[in-house]
Amino acid sequence: MKKYILLLLIPLLLTCCNKSTSYYTIGVSQCSSGKWREKVNHEMLSAQHLYDKEVKISIANCYDNAQKQVQQIDSLIDANVDLLVIAPYEYSHITKSIERARQKNIPVVLFDRKISPKNYTAYIGGDNVEAGACIGRYALQLADRLQSQNKGRKTSVLELTGPMEMSPARERHKGFAQTITQNTLIDYQFLITNWTPEDNYKKMMAYLKAGKRPDIVFCHSDIDALGAYQAAKECGLEKSISFLGIDGLPGKGQGLEGVKSGKLAGTYIYPTHGEEIILLALNILEGKKYKQNNTIQSFVVTPTNVDDIMISTQVMMQQNDYLITIQNKLENYLGQYHTQQMVLYFLAFAFLISLVAILLIGRAIQSTRRANHQMKKANNKMKKLNEEQTLFYTNASHQLKTPLTLIAGPAKELLANSSQKKDRDKELLEILNRNVNLLEQVVYHVLNFKEQVKKAMTEDTLLSVSDDAIPNSQLLADEQHEDKSVTNDIQKGHQKMLLKLDTDELPTILVVDENSDMRKFLHTLFADNYYVIEAADGQSGLKLAREGVPDLIVSDIIMPVMNGLEFCKRIKEDPITSHIPVLLLSAQSTDHQLIEGFKNGAEAYITKPFNAQLLISHIESLLYNREKLRQQFAKSANVNLSTTPHHKDDAEKKEANEHKQEIPAVQMSTADRRFIDNLKTAILEKMADSHLKMEDLGDELGLSRVQLYRKVKALTGLTPVELLRKMRLQQAYALLLNSDKSVSEICYEVGFGTPSYFASCFKKEFDIYPADLKKNNK
Repeated sequence: MKKYILLLLIPLLLTCCNKSTSYYTIGVSQCSSGKWREKVNHEMLSAQHLYDKEVKISIANCYDNAQKQVQQIDSLIDANVDLLVIAPYEYSHITKSIERARQKNIPVVLFDRKISPKNYTAYIGGDNVEAGACIGRYALQLADRLQSQNKGRKTSVLELTGPMEMSPARERHKGFAQTITQNTLIDYQFLITNWTPEDNYKKMMAYLKAGKRPDIVFCHSDIDALGAYQAAKECGLEKSISFLGIDGLPGKGQGLEGVKSGKLAGTYIYPTHGEEIILLALNILEGKKYKQNNTIQSFVVTPTNVDDIMISTQVMMQQNDYLITIQNKLENYLGQYHTQQMVLYFLAFAFLISLVAILLIGRAIQSTRRANHQMKKANNKMKKLNEEQTLFYTNASHQLKTPLTLIAGPAKELLANSSQKKDRDKELLEILNRNVNLLEQVVYHVLNFKEQVKKAMTEDTLLSVSDDAIPNSQLLADEQHEDKSVTNDIQKGHQKMLLKLDTDELPTILVVDENSDMRKFLHTLFADNYYVIEAADGQSGLKLAREGVPDLIVSDIIMPVMNGLEFCKRIKEDPITSHIPVLLLSAQSTDHQLIEGFKNGAEAYITKPFNAQLLISHIESLLYNREKLRQQFAKSANVNLSTTPHHKDDAEKKEANEHKQEIPAVQMSTADRRFIDNLKTAILEKMADSHLKMEDLGDELGLSRVQLYRKVKALTGLTPVELLRKMRLQQAYALLLNSDKSVSEICYEVGFGTPSYFASCFKKEFDIYPADLKKNNK
């Protein structure tokens, strides 16, 4: 078999050996659009196949959007480009992206604009300071010619800059200003624009309408200078003003045409040289020597040399176009070549596969013959095993018949004579009879196991047809009936809770189980000692628990919509129901299943079938423990809710401690403790309000009146009204001992409406009148 695998690998090895020459991927992030940047992109694309190593260039443009440029750079980094070329829009936004590229060992080349700090690999582009200085020197020459014509008046020079937060504008202004101010006979001014021809037009028009007449105007780009020229033309002053710009691009409406037509007195050719950017990138990628700062020099175009410059520029652009066309054709030819090469490899590979397939088919025929012989033996063994299994089920079901008959017979007899029995006993007999009938059906199917196996295929077909024949309307009606049943369970439970709101006769138990007979059985077990409400699934049970806040929950685990484990977890996570004990019932009895139940917050776990008395004992124990906690809470005069009184001496401290007990650490959960703390805060904030209502406290805590009543009663053994009165009296007790306020002042401060009612409540709580306590404390 190994030699066959080797034959399959040969074509793959040939493909790898003949793989086409690899190339570098360079990602370019442009900061803006315009003719100058289009020229740079054009030159870089033309240089993809110009050097020894090929490159693949991917260009993205953020169009003057700093955040978009950050996203584009991060996207190129995630694409694992070999090198990044970036023209920054704003350096402060991209420093983190450049640092991220450095961490992934991706070199970064900046062009046109620099950033600070200098955490990039290399820079290439024109020197903006030198560009401004060069135009400044040319402007001085023009000023010298105009000086004799001005008859003693200083030559006026106006600079319209770009935004100073951008490094090109800032550096061009620096170079121009340093040069032009060397001549003291020049009146120099500058205005800041947003670097658009429209804004330069507006600024120039406003400047001229203000009565100012510049002799020379320098703008930071040719199209800006043409915008300023248009404003002067509309004022009839275009012939008396010399306009200068930067870029020197060819084409209609650009700088070179502006100089040739006389609209501009000169322009500085800001170098593009996209091919040099690619050469620098290749030197970095191949580990060759390179300079970190690569400044490209240029010159000023004037009316005297503009014709020669336009001719040479036009020739270079045509050559670039030809080169790109040749490269595109070359890529097409190479693509066709690689496609043909892959087709040949595939045919060779398919031929080898065919040879190997023929050999494998021969071996497969031999293996199939051996397998058929072994399968025949296995089928005989399986047939014997099936017969033994059928015999086992038949014998087992016959053994079940006798005890089942002895259960079903008496049960039906008792049910037939149940007219004189109590409703509770009759309901239990009906549940017993229904489930005995179900068990009889199961045993019947087991007894007819052989016949069912023979008819399996036929029944599958009939069931498929009958299922398809069921009308959609009937299915929809069944679903609506189920939804209506669940809704009715919730509504009935909600109505029962509202009826029981102000009664404390019996604890409330919420039973959650999918099986209606199980719910009735549990209802019958609990009805004498507990108030029982029911739900058919976890979702409806959760709704009833939130609305009614029962004392205990008994829940099955396997249920539709929401299972018992999720239901228990949601109960314990909800601040409204987190204190309610949960007892889980389930047929699942493994250790893992028990652990899952307790992890989700269950207090007890009983497996089915269960002993009814054991279940009731568990419930009594859980409710007893909760009642014990409430009693301890109620006995505490302070209940850890009000502020602790500060007594003047040891005798007073002893007296106060007689009225204050700390709750033993029994066990209040974190969620319940948080609820008590929030309740404390809400009461203290609103204590002085004598008209405070329980609805106000409920709104503060996000609870309804029913939920607040049940939650506070379950945790403290006190109603919200009793708890509020106890805290008011405790606060009054502390104020009587530690302040000079009168009894009446204290009465109103803690929220009592009248001093007489306050004194009566205080006497009942502490067995002393407030006036006597204050008198004894002096």
